[in-house]
Amino acid sequence: MLLNILLLIFCAIPFGVSMSLYKNNKRFMTPFYMAMARSGNARKLYVQVWLICLLLFHYVYACGHMGEFGILLSTGVCVAMFSFRRTDNWLRRLLDRPRAFVTLASGALVIGFVPHLYTLAITIAYLLLAALFYPSVRVMSECKDTGTLSGWAKHPGILSESYHDNHHANLPHEADSGNTDISAQYESLKPNENEK
Repeated sequence: MLLNILLLIFCAIPFGVSMSLYKNNKRFMTPFYMAMARSGNARKLYVQVWLICLLLFHYVYACGHMGEFGILLSTGVCVAMFSFRRTDNWLRRLLDRPRAFVTLASGALVIGFVPHLYTLAITIAYLLLAALFYPSVRVMSECKDTGTLSGWAKHPGILSESYHDNHHANLPHEADSGNTDISAQYESLKPNENEK
């Protein structure tokens, strides 16, 4: 019974974390966004934490389901995640290609109903969740500008929007003019603040 409860918790983690923290512009998320965008060591720690969560899930699943051969596929993905360079590449590709992200998410949903492949579906869900909170190349390059950093420090909402901004994923009327410069977005907020 305890193993089933733990498996349910591991299954609920991706949904709970993404619902509560995605595009969250509260002050406690700002240090996370900044660390992920500025430090390779923070990104490496982030990947290692997700890998530990996946390995714990696999351990709990293996304890409750002895002789389940489907766990070998998802364990292979976990072994591949030991290489930070490879995992970093995967997460960046998922982040930059929304069509691949949706295709993989749909595949994970279908795989979840295939006997013996439940662990592979959860592993893919964890990878997708990790990609949601991974910084884009654009955000990491903007971190090198001191003016942008001071703007982010004053307005954490701008950092959150920039961190999770995918111009190609928006509808045409929701997308901006294609300007990826965060300072232009910061300047566009100033008139709105003065009108209040």
